[in-house]
Amino acid sequence: MAYVEYPISTELQPFVKVIWSMESEPDETPDFSMRILPDSCVEMVVHYRQPLITTHADGNRQLQPHSFVVAQMKNFIELAPSGRYGFMSIRFSAFGAYHFFQQPMKEIVNHVVDLNHVWKTIAGDMIDKVAIARTGFERSSIIQDYLRLQLSRNSGYDKVVDYSLRELYSSGGKIGMGQLASKTGLSNRQLVRRFDQKVGMSPKEFSNILRFINATRLLRESNKSIYDVAYLSGYYDHAHFFHDFKRFSGLNPGQFQNRPNVFL
Repeated sequence: MAYVEYPISTELQPFVKVIWSMESEPDETPDFSMRILPDSCVEMVVHYRQPLITTHADGNRQLQPHSFVVAQMKNFIELAPSGRYGFMSIRFSAFGAYHFFQQPMKEIVNHVVDLNHVWKTIAGDMIDKVAIARTGFERSSIIQDYLRLQLSRNSGYDKVVDYSLRELYSSGGKIGMGQLASKTGLSNRQLVRRFDQKVGMSPKEFSNILRFINATRLLRESNKSIYDVAYLSGYYDHAHFFHDFKRFSGLNPGQFQNRPNVFL
């Protein structure tokens, strides 16, 4: 398995967190299973070999489209190869994704959506060029050309949503929703509507995912007890912590600590 990250052009850096590729080695027998957890980001994937198989939290399995977007996952998925694999992946920040997609993000949240559905006029051309490119750096350059094209068509920043996301991140998802709405000068309903459009989920849902992410990092990077992790992550009810953890990961915190191949 070969993993490579690529330089991101200056224009795209405010919106794109990482561009990376993964492909099977010539002598590799593709055989792995990876569990991917919600991470507050939006991912765009372009396969240039055989697509992976996605198994959703409800047990539903599907062969991935050759190019697709996964917007704001609310549940875990598992990935496995269907053959020799090779793909490029673009991970957008929560602040950045809406600049590249014209439709409301709520329409594609928590689903594997074919890129031809969301980039109707340009997806085919980009996929064809990626397919014949010889190197990962060529593929990255091609994809970034199309990202810059989409960025040039965007309707501008949503300052309320961007401000709200910064508040959510800085608080680790602990800020109250009434307090957040008050800071923006909008009602709760108005703020939810803006989040549906630009993020794909409500501020409360996003807040829950941020608390979960912080909990997973504490579990991996500290020697604190599970109950201390729950408290430090903003869960004052341990039952709620265990419920959210199971919902987002399919595991309890102890299982998460001991299980390999689980990624955010």
